[in-house]
Amino acid sequence: MLNMIKMEIYRMLHTRSAYVILIVLTGCVLFTNIMSRDEYRADTRKAAEASVDMVQVSPSSPDESGEETPNLGMTVTLPTTPGEQVTVFDLFAANIQGRFIALFIAIFTILFSGADMSSGYVKNTAGQVRSRAALVAAKAVAVMVYTVFTILFFVAIEAISDALLFGTLAWGDPGEFLPYLGAQTALHCAFMVVLCALTVIIRSSVLSMVLGVLLCQNLAIILYGGAETLLRRMGAGDVDIISHTITGKIAMLPLSPSASDVTGALLTAALFLVLAAGLGALVFQKRDV
Repeated sequence: MLNMIKMEIYRMLHTRSAYVILIVLTGCVLFTNIMSRDEYRADTRKAAEASVDMVQVSPSSPDESGEETPNLGMTVTLPTTPGEQVTVFDLFAANIQGRFIALFIAIFTILFSGADMSSGYVKNTAGQVRSRAALVAAKAVAVMVYTVFTILFFVAIEAISDALLFGTLAWGDPGEFLPYLGAQTALHCAFMVVLCALTVIIRSSVLSMVLGVLLCQNLAIILYGGAETLLRRMGAGDVDIISHTITGKIAMLPLSPSASDVTGALLTAALFLVLAAGLGALVFQKRDV
């Protein structure tokens, strides 16, 4: 198993798309941060001219529980009150909640997961291992390694952006930032394992890419809404599906997460990760490659 993980990580390190995506990610993040800076300055100027207190800007309207209701598409908006110092935490949360970073990692995950199958190279490795299911597990580990690295790389970009664009390097409250960072990293790892398993199961990088992009755009909320309506008509009462999904957790995780918020996010990530990896491994084990 360890040798298979090393093989997948070696293949990942020699995959050109891994570095291309990081370069494109850097450019896109810097662009969104510049746009966020201009919007923030305009809001601060308007607040000063009007001499009124501004309501904190957020990507979506919080509900009564303090969580945020996810919207369709991607929204990258600073959760900073005009006039206050913009922190690395603010920049990180603005991009991560909009599933902006998830989109880039998802593209690599699908390309990487389907590369050996589309090229036929998987036939060389599948016939030399005792359990083909372990190949899926090794692929999932490599995907999670790339996800963790990309998020840490993203934090470094945001730190540089905060210093260059906003004049001061301020990290934000570590008691809020670190739990939020850990929970979001776990959710993103689980999401990428789901996409990895999806690519292995359907054996189509194109279809997987479409589904991955749609999930990052949160278009699945339409399906969740239909399912909730159907369950209510069946007498199930108030049902909230979106808040128990990975993409829902990514968008709705509070910026000041409590212990129960972090625990819920970690449990959701663990559940989806185990189910996706298990299903992908089972299908690949039974399939004739």
